Amino acid sequence: MAERFNISGGQVSESIPSGHRPACTLYETCLAPLCPLDPSSLNGIWYPDEEICRSRSQGNRPWIRSQRRLAKVAGSRAGYFTVEMLGRLVVIRKGIAGLDPDLPEGPQLRTWFQKRPERLDPSPGNQAARTRHLKEYSFRKRGGGKGSGGVLKRGRNGAS
Repeated sequence: MAERFNISGGQVSESIPSGHRPACTLYETCLAPLCPLDPSSLNGIWYPDEEICRSRSQGNRPWIRSQRRLAKVAGSRAGYFTVEMLGRLVVIRKGIAGLDPDLPEGPQLRTWFQKRPERLDPSPGNQAARTRHLKEYSFRKRGGGKGSGGVLKRGRNGAS
């Protein structure tokens, strides 16, 4: 029977006891330093040029999505990231930096987390209000063809 562990992002990970085949078919050949099936690896670090979990069943976790986005934009000198850091990332842009491996981790982590607020999960009511607001104040061109003047109209119903 598998043990369950709560990991960053509010999701539950299952640990496979030794002697049992893991739920992931890539488990034996995977070289990713952070594995959702191995709770001990989740305490480790990840560099943007290292491998990312390729499992389709495990790949929808927020920190794995952040890894994929980071791997595209971060350079080789970006430093390293922890699972907690990856779970906190909302905006990932070119030039993002992790922690420097040559400096003590504690002070770096404190300043890194102070710069980045926690990720907020939108409530369904708040999300609906935001969607309504964006639809009401969206700007798009009026008319359909060439020579229509390119006049902008406001809102869904064209009201100004």
